[in-house]
Amino acid sequence: MSSAGSNRLYLRCKCSHRFNEADEDILHELTVYWTKVYIPTRVLYEVKELSPERAEALGLHIIETPIDLVASGGLSGPDCACLHFVIAEGWTCITNDKLLRRACIREGGTVVWGLEMLLILVKAGQITKARAGGVAEKVSVLNPEITHSILDTFRKLLLAL
Repeated sequence: MSSAGSNRLYLRCKCSHRFNEADEDILHELTVYWTKVYIPTRVLYEVKELSPERAEALGLHIIETPIDLVASGGLSGPDCACLHFVIAEGWTCITNDKLLRRACIREGGTVVWGLEMLLILVKAGQITKARAGGVAEKVSVLNPEITHSILDTFRKLLLAL
């Protein structure tokens, strides 16, 4: 059982997409740690490599995005869906998107960086440091927002565990 208990994690599109490409089973590890991980339909539809059937097989809970949500305040439609559930349900959002992070925090929500989640899984004994490092390397190649500096900081934090 995870130390997260009944907390709910909400995956933002780019994080779910990058984790899926780097190591699909990391998504399953998230569901083991967090008990329930939700991915809204609006987010899932953007991750073309992850079918609804595969998402459910990995343990993700697909949740219908309210139809009346529209992009606003510089946030995309999927980001607005994330913010909606963070506010309405009190869920934690995993994202590397700075604008979404700021919006969630401004609304009193909890946010976890994508690479930070790998450190949490290592601390919980669910994945090895080597696997976390490998996933981080792949994610950094797939996501240009993960700079060398961010990756170096991650490596130092990983070594310190």
